[in-house]
Amino acid sequence: MLNNIETKWLYDFIALETAIGIELFDRNATPLKLTEQGRLFHAHIRNTLDDLAYQLNKLHGGSYYKNKITLAAEHSLSVFILPELLKTVPEQQEKIFYVESIDVDEAVLNLKEGKSDFIFSFFNEELMSEPFMHTKILESHLYPVSACDKTGKPVFNPRAETVPLLNYTDTSYMGRQVNRYLSATNSERFSITFVYSMSDLLKRMTLQGYGIAWLPDYSIREELKNPELAVLDMPDAVMRMEVYLYRMNAKLNVASEKFWRYMKSLNH
Repeated sequence: MLNNIETKWLYDFIALETAIGIELFDRNATPLKLTEQGRLFHAHIRNTLDDLAYQLNKLHGGSYYKNKITLAAEHSLSVFILPELLKTVPEQQEKIFYVESIDVDEAVLNLKEGKSDFIFSFFNEELMSEPFMHTKILESHLYPVSACDKTGKPVFNPRAETVPLLNYTDTSYMGRQVNRYLSATNSERFSITFVYSMSDLLKRMTLQGYGIAWLPDYSIREELKNPELAVLDMPDAVMRMEVYLYRMNAKLNVASEKFWRYMKSLNH
């Protein structure tokens, strides 16, 4: 494995750390990993190199080079919100969006390690202060819903002795919201019969009459109109969710910075 490593790279690494005066790698970790400062430095360097390649291509008269924008998005947001959001972005032909749908915790790690320029996700206290930046994109709500019968009435009564519940995994953002509500109320009547991390499958299961579920408003608009789904009479069970775009405070490439400015302008 070491045959592919040139000795001068190791000297460059030591000289680099000495020159900038910080430790880039945590030598006590196994396997070796970047320190917090190292992750920030990596993000700065990656984006500087992207900008350099873009500017050199322009100087040579090239028109084919496109800045890459990497975005990690919470699954339901990537499916239901992101397509409409990106449709409005100006100068789309100059950009390539690389979108990955992953869970919130993994998305945060990607941002810290410079693998993603942005996270499109729900409120995260850890990302609301430096070295991160954020801008609020929209507000949404989680509604408790049931499939409808032929008269448009909910199939399930939330006040019945036993109510089958289709729930999210404990580690998902929506799962945390639902479980917080259940722990604060008389939740014994809710009998969990199915657990999944993503809202789109829970919606399909709900439509098939397997039970009730808390689903985000942006994913059930058509089903509420038809009506195939009905919001249950549980006013205290509606949960507000704020959606943000997050980034590191390191400078991004030209296209990413333009995208950031545009996203910030949407709510101003």
